[in-house]
Amino acid sequence: MTTEPLSLRGRLYADETPPAEQTANGAAHPDVRDHNASYDLDDVEEPSETQGFDPENAGLSAELPPGTALLCVKNTTYAGRPSFELYLHHRGRVRGANRPTDLDQRRQPGLAPARLVELAAKSGWRATYRRVKGWWRTETVLADWVDRLRAAENPRLVVWDHTAHEIPWELLYRQPLHETSPADTGGWIGATLPVIRWTTVYDASRAWRYDARPRDCRGGVLVYEDPEFAVPADGVRRHEVGERSTTMRHLHARLREKETGFGLLLMRCHGRYSEDVDEFTLGGVPFPELDEDWRMPALRATGAAVLINSCVSARPVVDRRYNAAVPRNFAEIFLRWGAGAVIATLAEISKVHAHDFAARLVRNAQRGPVNLADALTAHRADYAREAEQAIAEGDDRRSEAAIEAFFTSFMYAYFGHPGTTLALQAPEEPEEPEGDEVP
Repeated sequence: MTTEPLSLRGRLYADETPPAEQTANGAAHPDVRDHNASYDLDDVEEPSETQGFDPENAGLSAELPPGTALLCVKNTTYAGRPSFELYLHHRGRVRGANRPTDLDQRRQPGLAPARLVELAAKSGWRATYRRVKGWWRTETVLADWVDRLRAAENPRLVVWDHTAHEIPWELLYRQPLHETSPADTGGWIGATLPVIRWTTVYDASRAWRYDARPRDCRGGVLVYEDPEFAVPADGVRRHEVGERSTTMRHLHARLREKETGFGLLLMRCHGRYSEDVDEFTLGGVPFPELDEDWRMPALRATGAAVLINSCVSARPVVDRRYNAAVPRNFAEIFLRWGAGAVIATLAEISKVHAHDFAARLVRNAQRGPVNLADALTAHRADYAREAEQAIAEGDDRRSEAAIEAFFTSFMYAYFGHPGTTLALQAPEEPEEPEGDEVP
């Protein structure tokens, strides 16, 4: 991360060395078919190559409301090149798209956050904004699915992406729904309805099902903070449980010893990305060590939510040590150990934005239960409005800064159940001794 407020690099290249040219300028069942869909599963041709995951049976739990849909994204190849196919679970039906005519983009989309930063360095954030908005226009099957969802009551979208394409699904842009839903004014999906992420959780039978449960995360805040991220007043102190950890080793000891009384684990540290998992680190701890050596029964005991407020904590990496087909990220490790939900980042973020987001979440959760998926949607919506307003006013300098901040807000992703809430409570004070008793 970086303390740079709103520079071209400061938001998304905060923890990495930027490229040389970038300077300071810059429960559904497969036998149920939707006969109104463009293509049903019976009609879908076999892709040239598939890897592992059976998305037709990924399913949605019965406790989810009917307005919730699950989009499964699967690796495949087309004409010898890496590609993807889609399966949408909604209202007990499964729609599939893997024909060349289903998806116009039959290759890697080139919309990964790091790629967007490179585009902005060359052409500016306004041009990058247009590029992302326009990319979705030709994805007609996907757009049709999403528009049907938007017309439903209380729409919510769960995205389970098994690819390493790093497609920013929250940045899918749609036009207003005039006839079917007059209240829908269109815009970026991640700012207009809750978009929830999921990932393969490597815990026996959990691996191939979306098994998130609604949780009411309540209690204090367990904090790990790299001293480099400390601020004079952070609004967390009165809700903090025990001594603040300043090293990952100390945090691990607390999670291993079944620390209780916390509803939120807040982590403030550096995250550094590398395609080599041994160099992919969180708080200086390599991915394999956190994955294989850490034990966190405290998370299983409390079911607390986790905010990994660091760079790239949700960015996928392919674990080539085991020839794994499905990319992994740090969020999965905490979910596996029992976290009720995880908010993590898909890219590099600045310290300024990270602090603002955490402060807003904590402040709202102090007032009462906050739906985590809704809170993140509202966060993105604020930045989306600011960007659109700056563009409309025609101030190029302001719009560049506003659009950069807009993209940064979309780098936060929520993993969990759409109904999970967080309410922060101050730890109970020890009782005063009565009479002349000596404590």
